[in-house]
Amino acid sequence: MDYENVAKKILQRVGGKENVVSLIHCMTRLRFTLKDESIVDDEAVRSTKGVMGIMKKAGQYQIIIGNDVGTVYKELCRLGSFSDKSPAGPAPKKEKQNILSMLMDTISGVMTPVIPAIIGAAMIKVLLTLLPMLGILDTTGSTYSLLSVMGDGAFFFMPVLIAVSASRKFGTNVYYSVSIALIMLHPNFITMMNTAHDAGETIQFLGFLPVSYASYSYSVIPIILAVWSLKYVEKLADRITPVITKNFLKPMLVVLIEAPIALIILGPLGAIFGNVLSDVVYFVHDKLGFIAIGLIAGIYPFVVMAGMHHAFTPIKLGMLATTGYENFICIGELCSNMAQGAASAAVALKSRNKDFKQVAGSSAFSALVAGITEPALYGVTLRLKRPMLGACIGAMAGGLFGGFFQMKCFGIATPAIVTIVQYVEESRPMSLMIAALTILLTVVVTFIATLLIGFEDVADEEEDGDDNLMPVPAGTSSSDASQTLADITVPSPLEGRCIPISQVKDATFAKEILGKGAAILPEGNTILSPFDGTVAVMFETGHAVGLISRDGVELLIHVGIDTVNLGGQFFHPVKRTGDSVRRGEVLLTFDREEIQKAGYDITTPVIVSNTGDYSDVVPVRSGRVQPLEPLLNIR
Repeated sequence: MDYENVAKKILQRVGGKENVVSLIHCMTRLRFTLKDESIVDDEAVRSTKGVMGIMKKAGQYQIIIGNDVGTVYKELCRLGSFSDKSPAGPAPKKEKQNILSMLMDTISGVMTPVIPAIIGAAMIKVLLTLLPMLGILDTTGSTYSLLSVMGDGAFFFMPVLIAVSASRKFGTNVYYSVSIALIMLHPNFITMMNTAHDAGETIQFLGFLPVSYASYSYSVIPIILAVWSLKYVEKLADRITPVITKNFLKPMLVVLIEAPIALIILGPLGAIFGNVLSDVVYFVHDKLGFIAIGLIAGIYPFVVMAGMHHAFTPIKLGMLATTGYENFICIGELCSNMAQGAASAAVALKSRNKDFKQVAGSSAFSALVAGITEPALYGVTLRLKRPMLGACIGAMAGGLFGGFFQMKCFGIATPAIVTIVQYVEESRPMSLMIAALTILLTVVVTFIATLLIGFEDVADEEEDGDDNLMPVPAGTSSSDASQTLADITVPSPLEGRCIPISQVKDATFAKEILGKGAAILPEGNTILSPFDGTVAVMFETGHAVGLISRDGVELLIHVGIDTVNLGGQFFHPVKRTGDSVRRGEVLLTFDREEIQKAGYDITTPVIVSNTGDYSDVVPVRSGRVQPLEPLLNIR
C-alpha cells in the first residue's frame, strides 16, 4: 500500500486539513473530528484504495483502514500536524440521544483508547495459562509471580487508565483525574473500607457523611463519573480562588472538593450502576441459558456497528473479578469474530475482483487469527450485505454449541484462534476441544452459508479507485455515452450574484474537491428546488441540502461557509430527507442578515456532486441571477 498517497487522498476527501479539528486512531480506524461533515463526499472516501469503510458515530468521522491504520495515521499527521487533544472550540453538534444511549456511548468512547493496554495485559495472562500447560513455566517460581503482576497490573489499576482517557474526553486536567483514581485505589483506603465492611460498620467522613463500601479495582464507571464531575469542580475552584493564591489554593480545593464527591456519591453510584447493568445482562443469560449465547453471537456484529461492544468491557471485567471467568459475552464474541472471518474467506474464494479478493482475504486472516473484525465487517460483509446473513447464521450456530457445552472464558484478550487458550479450564481437559470445535463449527457453517446465499461481486474499478463510472448502455461506445447526457441545464436555486467557484473562501469548494459548480452571494432568504426530483438529504442543521434530479444529477446546495457550526440557528428547512420535490418548490429558508451578523460568510456554493459522471460542468451565468434562471450546463 502506498501509505502517503492513501493519506493524501483521505485528507483531500474529508475537506482538507482546514476541515480537521483533531485526529486520533484506534486499532483499525482513523477517528476524525471535523468542522463540517456535510462537505465530505462519503462515496469518494469509501472508494479510496486502502479504505475499507466509513462510520459516523459520537461526533466522529471514522474511516476503517485495518491493520495499517497506524502507518496511515503517521502520514496524515505529517501532512496536517493534527492533535489528538480535545478541541478548544465548541464540540460538533451530535445527534440527540436518550440517557442510556448517551451513557453507553460515553463508556464506549472512554474505553476505546484503553483497549491496547488491556489486550497487552490479557495476552500475558494467556501465556500464564499456556506456558505451565506446556511444562515451560513453573507456577511456584518467581518468574510466574512477576508475570502475574505484569498481567494483572492494568486490570487492578484500571481506574487510572480510564482517568487518563476520560480526562481527554471531558476536557479535564489529566493529573487531577489520575489523582482521584489513585485515591480510590490507595492501599490504606482499601484496607480501611474492607475492615469496616467485615466488621459491619460504615466509615464516616467529617463525622456524619457515610462512605459506602465499594471495590474500585477493575472498575470503570465510578471513575468516569468522577472525572465528568471534575470539570465542574475545576471551574468552581477557579472562580472562587483569588488570583494571587491560584497556584496553590486551587489545586488543594479541587482535590478537597472532588475526592469526597467521588468517594461518597459518584463512586458508590457508579458501582451500583455497573452492578445493575451486569445483572440485567446476566439475567437474560440465566433465563435463556445457552440460547442467549447463540442470540448474542448472532447480533454481535450490530453491537459493534453501534459502537457498543466496548461498553461490555466493564461487565466482563466485573464478572472476571467476581467469579474468575465469564461465560456469556466472551463466548458470543468469539463466535461472531470467527464468523466474520469465515464469511470474508468465502467472499475471497468466490470473488473475481482481484483487488477485492485480496481485501477479503486479509480481512479474513485478521478476524480469524487476531480477532480484529472491523476490516471484515465494514469492508466485506456489511458492504456486500448478504455475507452478513451468512456470518450471523454461523455465529449463532457456534454460540449455541459453545453455550450448550458450557464454555467459559478466563481472560479478556480479543477472542481469536491465537487466544483460544483463554477458554481452557484447568480442571476440565475437554474444554480446549470444546473451544476448538466451537470455532470449527462456526467457521464451517458460516463458510457454507455464505457460499450458498451468494453475493453481488464488486465490479473492477480504475487503478486508482477514484471514480465510479456510469455504465454505458449496450450498443453505445464510450465516446457516445457523454452525448446521451448532453445539455442538461441546472437553474439557480436562489437569487443573488453569481461568482466563480474558485473564489469561494473554502478550499473544499474552491478546488472542486466535491465537484464542479458555481457560487452565489445571496440577496434573498429562500432556497428553491431547481428541478423535479428527490431530497437525497436535508441536513439536520438546515444549512445544506442534497438533491437528485430525475435525470440523475446530484446537486449540493450549501448555504454559507462553516455555517454547520450554527447548529441549525437561523435555518428553517421546509422539506425533509426523502421528500419528492417539484421545480420551484421551497426547500428551506434562512435569516441571511442574522447569519452575517454572527460572523459567517454567506456565499452559497451550488455543486454537481457527481461531476465525474459527466464530461464537464460549466457555469453559464455571471453577475446577478434570478431564481430558476439557468446557472449550470452539464455536458
